[in-house]
Amino acid sequence: MPRSDDLSPAGLQALLGAASKQVGLTPEQLQQAAQNGRLDQVLQGASPQLRRALTDPEAARQVLATPQAQKLLQLLQKGSS
Repeated sequence: MPRSDDLSPAGLQALLGAASKQVGLTPEQLQQAAQNGRLDQVLQGASPQLRRALTDPEAARQVLATPQAQKLLQLLQKGSS
């Protein structure tokens, strides 16, 4: 998985925008929480499925193995090239 510093600024903003909608935060709030290591703040607004994927390694592996996640990872990696 690409690191956040491997993403282009536009790619990072797109990722923050999409993720923020899922957890009920603004992109700025999500970025600040990530930079401060405050996953608990992010998880408060997340769906049960997203909380499980972020806290359970096996659930995360299952999510990352889906065709949709693989396609997203490929797109993100192309954007950072």
